[in-house]
Amino acid sequence: MTIVPEDDRWLKLAPIRIGLLGMEMPRFDREIRMAFDEGIEKGLLDRRYELIYEDEAGLPQGTAFGGVQGFDRLVDAGCLVVIGANYTDSAVALTDRANERRIPLVSMCGTDQFHGEYCFRLGNGDVGIDPMLIVTWMVRNGHKTAAVLAPWSPISEEYFRFFREICRRYGVSIAAIEQTNNSTTASELASKFSKLRDANADALVWLGYGGLVVSGAVRDALEDISWDPPRIMTTAFMQYIWGFDQLEGWVGIDQWCPENPRMWAFHKRFVARYGEDPWMWPNAIPGLAYDMANAVVEALFRAPILSAEGVKVGLERLRMIPAVTGGASTHMACGPFDHQLFKGDWLHYGRVRNGNLEFGGLYEPID
Repeated sequence: MTIVPEDDRWLKLAPIRIGLLGMEMPRFDREIRMAFDEGIEKGLLDRRYELIYEDEAGLPQGTAFGGVQGFDRLVDAGCLVVIGANYTDSAVALTDRANERRIPLVSMCGTDQFHGEYCFRLGNGDVGIDPMLIVTWMVRNGHKTAAVLAPWSPISEEYFRFFREICRRYGVSIAAIEQTNNSTTASELASKFSKLRDANADALVWLGYGGLVVSGAVRDALEDISWDPPRIMTTAFMQYIWGFDQLEGWVGIDQWCPENPRMWAFHKRFVARYGEDPWMWPNAIPGLAYDMANAVVEALFRAPILSAEGVKVGLERLRMIPAVTGGASTHMACGPFDHQLFKGDWLHYGRVRNGNLEFGGLYEPID
């Protein structure tokens, strides 16, 4: 019998192919590779890995059909699991396809509409939980009426339904509502903010996506009408990755928590490995990208067979995996009928003040 040297055996094994779906994914290549490299160093993976990137994730920038084509290209390339389709529109449009092709899709999306046997999510927010944190913040700060700006999206009705129910539960009144869409200009937005200001509500609530935040239209419109109300935003707040100055004065739902020691340990290891901070540090998204990749590494270790079905089973076997994202109690766990991986204090409060991101505290129930 010929004994093959260890290094040669490693090279003879076919690599595990991992699909990354979405034009934003290459930005977090180092965080993703760090999770897989650490998995090899810990002995969790017994072979090389290969990351295959596909920009076309479909909606909202492209089309639903384009997203399906992009997903199919990754599956046809031999990927055992796909990470991405992080915009909720994209993930919802791919739900049926992931289940049809029986390939696990791990997404950051935040809606229950993304569900099924092969759909897994580590939410960059949650359509049902965001409103709970918003209303809790209002009650704790003595704000009894809300002026709501609701950007239209495929999940805007879902957002508002949860918000309305929680307001009714805790005695908060909705004084006025204005809606926007992708074509709303800064001047039109200023007009809508003027109407909300005239409602004399205690606080302004941004309930939905953050495209107008990224463009600077929200900041400009508030400045144009000289309105500086107490204000809070859904996890669209994490669009701060494009510039903290766009969100000056806002409280928002966040996932970067300085009270989580694993966030600092992640940062230390990242700097030691790459010689610089993650992109736009400090912010939640690099840690979230790492957690998504780490969940897949842990699933591969638990997979009963190295196949897409095996990875699905491995994901469903995850229990109490410590997370970089969120508060110190945040961990990842899953099960056959529970594909929302984050558990614990994975959503909390942040704020931008004087151009800097600050921790705004953990969620505490009202009663």
